[in-house]
Amino acid sequence: MGRKLIITSAVLFLITCIIIWNLSLQRIDLFHKNITLVEEITAKNKLKDAESRLYELYSISKKNVVFLRDLIELDLKTNTPLEIPQQKLSYFLNIDPNYFQARYIDIKGMEVIKVESKDSSVGSSFQFKGNREYFKKTLNLNKGEVYVSHMNLNIENNKVEIPHRPTIRFFTPIFIDQTLNGIVGLNLNAKNWLDSFKGEDITFLNSKKEIFYSDSGDQKLYVPSTTDLNQKDPFGNALYYKRQISLEGNQLWTIYTKLDNLSIQKQLTEYKKSTYTTATILTVGVVLFLCIIYLLYKKNTRIDSLNQTIKNRLNERDTLLKEIHHRVKNNLQVITSLLSLQSSFIKDDKIKGLFRYSQYRINSMAIIHEMLYRSKDLSRINYGDYVQQLATTLVSSMKGSDKKIDLKIVAEELHLNLDTSVPLGLMINEIITNSLKYGFKNKNEGHIAIKFEKLQYPNFLLHIGDNGTGFSDEIDFRNTKSLGLKLIHMLTLQLKGTIEKDNTENGTHYIITFQEIEQIS
Repeated sequence: MGRKLIITSAVLFLITCIIIWNLSLQRIDLFHKNITLVEEITAKNKLKDAESRLYELYSISKKNVVFLRDLIELDLKTNTPLEIPQQKLSYFLNIDPNYFQARYIDIKGMEVIKVESKDSSVGSSFQFKGNREYFKKTLNLNKGEVYVSHMNLNIENNKVEIPHRPTIRFFTPIFIDQTLNGIVGLNLNAKNWLDSFKGEDITFLNSKKEIFYSDSGDQKLYVPSTTDLNQKDPFGNALYYKRQISLEGNQLWTIYTKLDNLSIQKQLTEYKKSTYTTATILTVGVVLFLCIIYLLYKKNTRIDSLNQTIKNRLNERDTLLKEIHHRVKNNLQVITSLLSLQSSFIKDDKIKGLFRYSQYRINSMAIIHEMLYRSKDLSRINYGDYVQQLATTLVSSMKGSDKKIDLKIVAEELHLNLDTSVPLGLMINEIITNSLKYGFKNKNEGHIAIKFEKLQYPNFLLHIGDNGTGFSDEIDFRNTKSLGLKLIHMLTLQLKGTIEKDNTENGTHYIITFQEIEQIS
């Protein structure tokens, strides 16, 4: 028996060690994949955000040049002295520091109006621009179209301006009485655009793959990039993440960022150290455990029994966690049954009503937990289905199945979390209960309408009401002793909303705004 136990223990030790170290290596590999994925998502989101900011500035520049064109066209049509539109362009440049030059060039290519920003080092003398690409291409545009140049360094008097000024030119033709009269344009100081990327580890390439911005100190600006953006690390993961930007098809720029390998390696090293330490401790623990088993092998049966008990308890715990919502629903139903049983001993109809309405409130919560249990998503429920079930149950309980109470519920694709569903459900329960209790007190027919509208997240709008007898003029629904109405107001505040009574409709109607409460988990 002892020899068999030793052999069994040795085999078990080897198997356990293999499992421990194999799982440790798998965990390290999974951890590496996860942190790499996080870095990848962060990089892609960073590039997507950068693209959005660039496109916004691009669109604003197009609108600005169209605005200036309209100003100059108006002045030219009315034969206003050129000093006036020149002054307007100067005001514009003083207001918006993103632009350093605004010009009106006649149809022959000669600058007629030329305004420089205050900080510009470029001279203000008029120059001939008829040989420039932007002039030639803008003249061929239709009215209302805008030419956008490539991003390059600004050139004055046939020389690259020093210090370098990355420039994008926006030009549009001017037509006077359907006749081409010249072009109007803005020179955008792209450096102001690109400086918004500071600290984000982003590199910007123009359409010629020249580096026009880089957070990296080893990148030389305004020269073709030599970086291979398709490089991969030893694990096959991309070293760079890039995004090509095509602004209405006019340009094809590239922005890219490098994976933070230092951060990944640091995290991976720390995780390896922790995992290997844990695996070593577990291995030593296995040795000690097997030694104890050998010394106490006579009690092996008891230990096996104890292990089985622990395993069963762990399985029970897993089952309990999976069905917690189901159990909560059952407990709420038990409470409802207890209230029903207790009310059967009460003869006072008013007190019985209080018990019954408490049951309705508890049932509104029980339905939520039941739907969560049956749903694949344990964090949210389909609120349209929930309200339909809640309202149908209330009508059947309070009016009976033979009464013709029509329900109209509009809640398409509305899914709410538990922290919002419970108070909102209680509120709807109170309003429908009041409708059935008071609005249709002496009626066998009626109409209840419930409609949800999605506003800007996390705000929603709820229209709910009936075509019953409505409120008495003597009742102030905001200041009443009614528990139901007080509860409605309290729940509205809990949902960070407002409630108004719609007096334009027959019956009783409410307009309620509410917010989805942030789930705390």
